Amino acid sequence: MYKLVRVLAAFIFTVFCGMEVSGLENVPQEGGAIIAGNHNTMMDPVAIGVALRRPIHFMGKVELFRTPISRWFFSKLNAFPVRRGLADREAIRTAMERVEAGHLLGVFPEGTRNTTEADLLPMQGGASLIAIKTGAPIVPVVVSGLKPFRLRRPIRVTFGQPIDLGGPRKVTKAEVLEGTKAISAEISYLLSRKNRESREIQRRTFV
Repeated sequence: MYKLVRVLAAFIFTVFCGMEVSGLENVPQEGGAIIAGNHNTMMDPVAIGVALRRPIHFMGKVELFRTPISRWFFSKLNAFPVRRGLADREAIRTAMERVEAGHLLGVFPEGTRNTTEADLLPMQGGASLIAIKTGAPIVPVVVSGLKPFRLRRPIRVTFGQPIDLGGPRKVTKAEVLEGTKAISAEISYLLSRKNRESREIQRRTFV
């Protein structure tokens, strides 16, 4: 199911938009890692999944798993539920198990889609907590070109340098906070770089 959906999504993106992927060498070819990105649209996880060469396991809001059909579908895509706004220990435990089993874990540290004009919302500490407890690297990723969606406008997925927060070890609240700041800083850097590139492209277009 995962491979089929990925192939269909890749075909649609390529035909109607085009896709540009950079920094893929920053994603480990094997072993557990956390892919942490910005979140503007519901298509962000699809774009990231298409860009990656390895399957990815995403945390998804629990509302997506309410019905038997949706629960079956998203489970087949390696997703699992998380209760947003709560300290969902079961979701954290599942996430750690996936990482420790050698999988890629997809998270959006903002906790919800960003519908504001700001580049990023304040980030939650789940990604940092999981990274320190498992010792897995965090690979920041930025998706652009989907907000607003336009035909023939390329979707860009950019992976940044891995973040090593140490571990595996027990973790304090202060360490989680510092790790979250590091993740936010790296994603902000990728966003600012993308914004500069977009402005340069627009400038060249109108010259």
